Amino acid sequence: MIKPEKQSAFAGPIVALGASAGGLDALDRFFASLAPMDNTAFVVIQHLAPEHKTMMDTLLARHTRMRVMVATDELQLEGGHVYVIPPGATMTISGGFLRLVPRPATGITLPINAFFNSLAQEAPERAIGIILSGTGSDGTQGALALNAAGAWVLAQDPETARFDGMPRNVIATGVVDHVLSPEGLAVEVASIVTKSEIRPRSLVGSEHLREEVSLKSVLQLFSGIMQIDFSQYKPNTLLRRLERRMNATGMVNLQGYADFLSAHAEEIEALRHELLIPVTRFFRDPEAFEALSALALENLIAGRQQQSNEPIRVWVPACSTGEEAYSIAIMLLDLMAEYRCDIPMKFFATDVEPAYLERAGAGRYAEAQFENMPVEMRNRWFTATGVGYWQVRPELRQRIVFSRHDVLADAPFTQLDLISCRNMLIYLQPSAQDRVIRRLSYALKVGGTLFLGTSENPSASDNDYLPLDTRQKIYRLQHRVTTLPPDDLLMGFNFSGRARHAKNVYRTDQTATRSVLFRSLESLVRHYAPPAMLINAERELIHLFGDIQKFLRFRPGDASLDILHLLPQNLAPVVVTLLHSAVREKQPQKSRPVQIQTNDHTNGIQELHVTIWPLDTDAVRIEYLLVCFETPAVVPTEKLRVLEDIDLSSISSRQVEDLERELVLTRTNLQDTIQELGTTNEELQAANEELMAANEELQSTNEELQSVNEELHTINAEYQLKISELNEANADLESLTRAAQIPLIFLDAELRLTRYTPQATQLFRFRESDIGRPITDFNHGLVYPELFSEISAALEDPSPRQREVRDESGGNWLVTILSFANHQRELTRLVISCVDVSSLRDIKRLQSVLDALPAHIAVLDQNGTIQIINQSWRVFAESNDDHVLIQSGVGINYLDICRTCDMGDEYKHALLNGLSAVLERQQPHFMILYPCHTPEQQRWFLMHAVALSEGGCVVAYFNLTGWIDPACVLSFR
Repeated sequence: MIKPEKQSAFAGPIVALGASAGGLDALDRFFASLAPMDNTAFVVIQHLAPEHKTMMDTLLARHTRMRVMVATDELQLEGGHVYVIPPGATMTISGGFLRLVPRPATGITLPINAFFNSLAQEAPERAIGIILSGTGSDGTQGALALNAAGAWVLAQDPETARFDGMPRNVIATGVVDHVLSPEGLAVEVASIVTKSEIRPRSLVGSEHLREEVSLKSVLQLFSGIMQIDFSQYKPNTLLRRLERRMNATGMVNLQGYADFLSAHAEEIEALRHELLIPVTRFFRDPEAFEALSALALENLIAGRQQQSNEPIRVWVPACSTGEEAYSIAIMLLDLMAEYRCDIPMKFFATDVEPAYLERAGAGRYAEAQFENMPVEMRNRWFTATGVGYWQVRPELRQRIVFSRHDVLADAPFTQLDLISCRNMLIYLQPSAQDRVIRRLSYALKVGGTLFLGTSENPSASDNDYLPLDTRQKIYRLQHRVTTLPPDDLLMGFNFSGRARHAKNVYRTDQTATRSVLFRSLESLVRHYAPPAMLINAERELIHLFGDIQKFLRFRPGDASLDILHLLPQNLAPVVVTLLHSAVREKQPQKSRPVQIQTNDHTNGIQELHVTIWPLDTDAVRIEYLLVCFETPAVVPTEKLRVLEDIDLSSISSRQVEDLERELVLTRTNLQDTIQELGTTNEELQAANEELMAANEELQSTNEELQSVNEELHTINAEYQLKISELNEANADLESLTRAAQIPLIFLDAELRLTRYTPQATQLFRFRESDIGRPITDFNHGLVYPELFSEISAALEDPSPRQREVRDESGGNWLVTILSFANHQRELTRLVISCVDVSSLRDIKRLQSVLDALPAHIAVLDQNGTIQIINQSWRVFAESNDDHVLIQSGVGINYLDICRTCDMGDEYKHALLNGLSAVLERQQPHFMILYPCHTPEQQRWFLMHAVALSEGGCVVAYFNLTGWIDPACVLSFR
């Protein structure tokens, strides 16, 4: 036996289509609009009831010429094939083979997510994921995985879907390249597959990098709209992400795409999601987290037990949707439980994308995110909410503070024990990486731990860190970083402050004239105005003017924008007193000359005046103030009152008295409020817990009902198609019974009439109103007394019953009684057919008459073919060695027999001419006497042919040997 060669792995495009309720219609429309693609494999993943046998392969085969088949385990993909998931199974792809595992008996399964995730790992460069009609969110997580791996993600337009839940959920993620109707999706798939070999898949080549001006304009647009400085990111990384959006929108160059961004707000959100993809999951890289626990967290918990009043401070920048932050918090809480201690914890998780922070705060995750988390740990810290989702428990959620923070622009946290900044630095340029590392080093306390991604390291501060595990990127800070370069620290004030507050004054769409005017004013302020600070009524810094760095001081500890924490110690009381007076009197205030030590390269003593200018003095409450630091040489344009020392003391005393009175009143009100708040809080907590429990139950029930509804809808669609087929078959059967023109009677298991043909009224006196009546209620015209008993017996015995009977008028009928079973093989129906065999009876009688005649008789049709012969003809043929009537039996042309017979040319010619004349109705009859001698005997036969009215003739041969004198034959002729 020759062993077949092993087939090479499939290397063509793979199109995965996920569908649920209403998906059959979308799939039909998709494949009906798609020409066969021999180089592409299609995989259909649909929600199916485990106990329901799928008919999807049969249904889809009607709309495509490609081969459609139900997938089996270890089935290798082939181009030009459509594979359908079987019921009761979860399907993945590995090594070019489809893998099937049984669907769990309990719990919710998400088959679309499972296949999409495996496809993202198997062949992302050849994958196209499509989400069609359905309810729920299955496919959303898988679409994120496909997008992160670089695959195409398409979705059906919700307006064209019977159920829009699945398409809307995946569209909301922002990773969908195209949203189209099923017909449009078919066209787009064909375009992607056809052009994949000729369309450039990378914008990182030299041709596009030369478009530097275009790239800068795009980056400026990003920064203005998204409030994120993308100029610090690696250009190649940005270009790869931009490439996907440009391909999706059909743009061919960066400048064209920048113009498209300006005109389409929805594309800005799509690009934002593309550039800030949340690639994370719980305990991503489990070995790294195990090393972190053993090398850092256990020592941190053990050492902090002696200082239980000091909280553990943790910061997770670039936390994305929060999985990593929750993972570290879980490890810390589990260690506290193991060491039987309860240490306060301040846990900060930040990200630049508000949408991700909202998802992190909601704490609801798909089951696929828990792949690396032990089931026991998941059940302890999360609650199942049905249909493959888990909700974080309140005791874990309340430990973490999620907030927006740009690690490149905003001030860092301080005095931290642990910073986990994983897989973020790799997207930044080297200079930005170094700046972030310096900021993180400034935020850590001595002995604090830095946890980085597998491809990252603190190269900018190598001397400050002791590696604990270089493979897992865990480092310990050895030296305190007490200062930061001005660019590293003040960058946050300039960028973040301007982004938060200036957006209410200036808009990104200013005209060119306003832009020039603004730059002119900035130049005037920088060259001619004194250094100044714009602050709000809470003393928070909003904007800085001029060379003011030399007047500011940055102290260790928590970062703050309160100017009292930023000014020199001898200057802060003066400023606070002037602020109090300016707010109360709504008038500018100016101090006497004050000497301070500058914080610049001169490090000298400088004398200056502090002037407070309240803004919007006509308002009820002063919201903003301008703090100016003027040298004595500056002459103000407005005469200001200078506060002497005695005035400052008086103002300070009044201020202290006012503050003390306000403090007493505030404390009294606060105590009352605390008591009321405590009572209200307890009631709200109880009510909230009840509502949460009820909500979880309702969500679980609702998701289970949705799943059942999807399965029912799929089954219903298949049944609808089956009903249509049955209706067609029923119509064909109805037409057949009418065309047969025979009496047919249909009965149910109770022998009630269910249907009959019009011809049945010849024997039974039926009317349309008789449907449903027992057959025994009717009289019939058959001489068949046992009819009803035979009908009853037929329900017990499936063998057909036939009998030939006569009717009252003498006709003959062949009655057949046949029972048939339903799908459960129970005999529940009968059909009675009556065939009129009277004509057959007449034919038999005619044959008997012919057989009784001594003459050799045959009936010919108009072509001379033998139709009927009698017994004498058969005997004569057998006596002439034609035992099986091959030469002279029914179906043989008699004229051909006459042409080959041995009777002499004269007789043969006369016989053929005369017989042909009768068949052609040229004469009514023909008769000839001819010899048919044998070696033993001289024989004479008389052939007589008579034409029939309906065509053809009857030929009779009479043996006249011994009846005539041969000498008279000549005169007879």
